[in-house]
Amino acid sequence: MTKIESLDSFDLKLLELLQVDVQQPVAILAEKVGLSAPACYRRIRRLRETGVIEREIAVVRPRTLGWPLSMIVLVTLERENANTVAEMFEIFRAEPEVMEAWNVTGDHDFAVRVIARDMESYDDLVRRLFSADERVRTFETLVVIRETGGMSPVPAAWER
Repeated sequence: MTKIESLDSFDLKLLELLQVDVQQPVAILAEKVGLSAPACYRRIRRLRETGVIEREIAVVRPRTLGWPLSMIVLVTLERENANTVAEMFEIFRAEPEVMEAWNVTGDHDFAVRVIARDMESYDDLVRRLFSADERVRTFETLVVIRETGGMSPVPAAWER
């Protein structure tokens, strides 16, 4: 049985609510879901233990910590293979300016979300990550002008 098959309507509603505000008191969550507080707490604990809830984080706007620039870099490799993809992910994980990276289909092999303090630091980053790496054929930078300001929750409602 897959994880989604083991989730009932109470679990799905809890997941929707927790994605919006993980700091809601269990008593309030229980009321919204229609369970007792102890039953709600047990379900949340199970969702964490089974990995349905992967982690709980604070989402901080990079600009508030001195990172005003945000870019998406589209990267094309010379040759894409499993080893190269794994190596590139390791390189991305090691860079604090890399917020997210995805191995994608289409004309590019990666889409990488990066932040920078200024254009000079961005230039240093791309020289280090992309220009100096013989595995990288090309890269294209999209500068983010404006963003929505928040992540959307994963829809929990679904039909079997």
